[in-house]
Amino acid sequence: MADTGTPRDLEQRVHVDLPRITVDEMTTSQDVTPPPDPTGGHDVDTEFMIRHFG
Repeated sequence: MADTGTPRDLEQRVHVDLPRITVDEMTTSQDVTPPPDPTGGHDVDTEFMIRHFG
């Protein structure tokens, strides 16, 4: 088995230049606003029935 050495030795051999982040910074979503209602709040099916068959 290979000797892994001390933790400090490992830090010197393996250098990754990445910023440290916390668990709170690991988000997978973002705040969004809902899109506007495409029908403008109207019941288009009922309006169609009233307009053409009423």
